[in-house]
Amino acid sequence: MAKKIVKTATKRGAVSIKEVTSTKGGVSYTYYQATYTEDGARKRKQFKTEDKAKNFAAVKEINLLNTTTDQKSVLSRLSQKQIDEAQSAFDMLGGTYTLSDAIKFFLSNHRAPSFTISIRDAIKAYLIDIERKGIRSRTATQTKSVLNQFRDHADGDTLVHEVTSETIVGYLSELGTRDGESIAKRKTWNNYRTDLNGFFAWASTKDVTSQRPYTFINPVTNVSKFSAKQIAEQRPEIVTTDPQVAQDIFSYLMTFNGGALVKFYAYAYFAGIRPGGELVQLSKRESELVNLRTGIITIPASISKTKEARKVTITPNLSAWLRVYKAKPIIPRNFDRLNKDFRKTFSLSHDEARHSFITYHVAVYRSVGDAALQAGNSESIVKKHYLNLLPKEDGEHFFGLVPDMKKAECVRDEEVKLESPLQMKVI
Repeated sequence: MAKKIVKTATKRGAVSIKEVTSTKGGVSYTYYQATYTEDGARKRKQFKTEDKAKNFAAVKEINLLNTTTDQKSVLSRLSQKQIDEAQSAFDMLGGTYTLSDAIKFFLSNHRAPSFTISIRDAIKAYLIDIERKGIRSRTATQTKSVLNQFRDHADGDTLVHEVTSETIVGYLSELGTRDGESIAKRKTWNNYRTDLNGFFAWASTKDVTSQRPYTFINPVTNVSKFSAKQIAEQRPEIVTTDPQVAQDIFSYLMTFNGGALVKFYAYAYFAGIRPGGELVQLSKRESELVNLRTGIITIPASISKTKEARKVTITPNLSAWLRVYKAKPIIPRNFDRLNKDFRKTFSLSHDEARHSFITYHVAVYRSVGDAALQAGNSESIVKKHYLNLLPKEDGEHFFGLVPDMKKAECVRDEEVKLESPLQMKVI
């Protein structure tokens, strides 16, 4: 006859453990019995040792709790702080992404590089690098301005790899016009975005000597840019100078500060050379690139805004101005101050001189192709923006403007026939 002796049960929540001694056939042995209720039925399980029974009870306790409540208990090596942090992460992710997805993305995109550097120091290194590679001085100046403004916006001590797309968008969104009264145009947004993209692309490129990459991602990549059509919607209308106003302008220039700005505006109005980088660079090599004997101005690719070389035919009236003011520099001392005062006097709009050259050139010669070659534009642009804007008579007046040194004023030479190579005379 079998005999069982049960000691006091140990209660572990929903599971109880009993030590049982059973005697059968004169042989006694002890085991541990775990008792619990699952799926509405009373269940028991026997174990040779108490430790095995307790381990079973611990796991079964968790399983039973997980099936009856939203608050689940788990056996984990994580500390309570780590468990709380994991719970917070799941709350933030919601049902859109898994925690594994988020971690994989973070490790791929936000891992700090082995060498870290602040925005301030990285920008300094970048500017030195691009200048060493021969970037145009005007471009270098613009790039430096954009990056230094961004440095101040983002806090120069911020590490490069910590910059996000949101930081870039915040900076671009705050751009304004020079008067500070309105937001910057779409073209300005694109230009600034391009400069920032160049910097971060460089910062994420491997280079042993500079210990790059400084970041594994380019935060500018995900920042939107405006299309050519969107930019065109904000482009101001083409403004040309009336021939009589142009005559008054050059009369004024002849007496303004000893004629200091005459050559600059003669090149801008009668050759269509861009008044920014092109004329500034031309001023340094005028004797080499301007040939009055052949009647050709050479704009090499290193000077051209479009990076394509072009040759500009010197019109007879431009030749007259250049011969009279041969000794004057294109860019005089105190140019910025003088130019600002002059433009304010006549309220000249941006690129008005160049727009005038192209418009009157098309009006006189009726050749979109030739005007495009002279100005360094595409034929489609010239045809779209400059064709049939003004009559031929206005163009003849414009290209008939020459200096009268006796009167110290600009006059029109009505004898010139622009279809012929006739050289204009200084009156």
